[in-house]
Amino acid sequence: MLMEGRDKKKYRNKGARQTTVKTVYGEVTYQRTVYEVTEEDGTRHFVYLLDETLELDHVGLISTNMAELLVKGITELSYRECARQVSEMTGQTISAMGVWNVIQALGEKVCEDEAELTEAYKKGQVKGKREVPVLFEEADGAYIKLQGKDRKKEKQDKSEIKIGIAYDGWRKTGPDRYALENKVVVAGFSKAKEFQEYREAAIAREFNLDEVDQRILNADGASWIKKVKDKSTCFQLDPFHRNKAVKEKIHEPVARDAVLELIKGEEIEEVFRYLEIYRNSLSDEAEIEDVEELIRYYENNREGLLPYQSQELELPDPPEGLEYRNMGTMENHVWSVIAKRMKHGHRSWSRRGGNHLAKILAKKCSGKLYEVTERLRRPVFEEEKVEELYGEILMSAKTPKKDGKGY
Repeated sequence: MLMEGRDKKKYRNKGARQTTVKTVYGEVTYQRTVYEVTEEDGTRHFVYLLDETLELDHVGLISTNMAELLVKGITELSYRECARQVSEMTGQTISAMGVWNVIQALGEKVCEDEAELTEAYKKGQVKGKREVPVLFEEADGAYIKLQGKDRKKEKQDKSEIKIGIAYDGWRKTGPDRYALENKVVVAGFSKAKEFQEYREAAIAREFNLDEVDQRILNADGASWIKKVKDKSTCFQLDPFHRNKAVKEKIHEPVARDAVLELIKGEEIEEVFRYLEIYRNSLSDEAEIEDVEELIRYYENNREGLLPYQSQELELPDPPEGLEYRNMGTMENHVWSVIAKRMKHGHRSWSRRGGNHLAKILAKKCSGKLYEVTERLRRPVFEEEKVEELYGEILMSAKTPKKDGKGY
C-alpha cells in the first residue's frame, strides 16, 4: 500500500532493512523499506514511510514499554544495576551504556517539551484548569559533583541543581499524616531566569494563575531564589535554613538557644538586638565574623523571618478537604527528588546527564513519570487503517533480506 501509493519521483526505493526492536516481551524483528528523498535545495535524506505513517517514535531500538521500564528503574537504581535488573526481568540483554543512551534520548525530549511549554506560556497560551485561592511555592538547590570534563570546563567540583515545587494545600491522609495537594515539581541545571520561566510555565499548566489570590514562597534566601518571586508574593525564610544558620554561626550553646527561642516567639527586633549584644561580647575574630554573617543573612531576609501566618495576610478559606499548614517541606524534597539518587555513593555527573536525570526525577515526584515516555506512544488509528497497515507489515516481513544492519 505505502510502497505503491507513494510519490515515486520524491521517494526513491533504496531497498529493505531488517530491524530488531527490544521489547519487554522479547525481540521483534521486521523489514522496513528505506526511501531516499531529495529536497528542493538538493539536500538528501532517508526516511521510513512505514514509521512515519504509524508515527512510531521508539528510542533507538527500544520499544516504548521497554523505555518505560528503564525510566522507572533509573529513578531508583544506578545505570549498571538498572541494566542488570531489567535484563533479568525481561530476558533481553541491555548494557549500562544502553540504558544511559535511552535516558539521554528521553531527557532531550523532556527538555524540548519544557522549551515548547515555556514559549507557549510567554505567548499567553498556557492556562491551567485548577482554580485555587492560595498557591504555596518552595525553592532550593542541591549541589552535586561534576565529572572531569565539566569540572575542568567550569573550574569547580560541584554545580547546583535548582528545584522548585508548588501546591495548593495539605490533605490529611492519616493520623498526623498529610500530603501536598496537586504538587508540581521542576528541577534542572539552569540559570535563574531560565529556571523561573519554566517554573512559571509548569505551574501555569496546572493552575489558573489569574484566579490565585495569594502566592507564598518558602525558600532559603539565596539570590537566585529572590529573583523568582514577584512583589505580590509573600516570602517566608525556610525554617530549616533559618535555624541551621543559628546553629552554625553561634558557638555558645546558651546564646544559640536564646536566639532560637526569640525566633520561636516571633520577637524579631529582639533577635537583632540580642545578636548585636552577643557580637560585642566576643573577642575571637572568627566567632565575631560568624555572628556578623548571621546578622547579614537575617537582615537580607528580614521580611521572611516571620512565618506567613504571622505576616498579616488575609487568606481565603482553603478548598474543601484541604488545610493550610506550616511550610518547610523543601529539605525533604531536596532529598527525595535529587539527593537520594544523585548525591550519594561517590557519584558524579556530566552537566547534560545530570540535567536529564534531574528532570526525570522531578516528573516522578510530581506523579507524572508517564510524561517522560508519553510522546513515544503511537496514536489510535481507525480500524480500517490499522488493518491496512498491518497487511503492509506482513508483506514487508516477506521481503528478502538485503542488508542486515539495524537501521
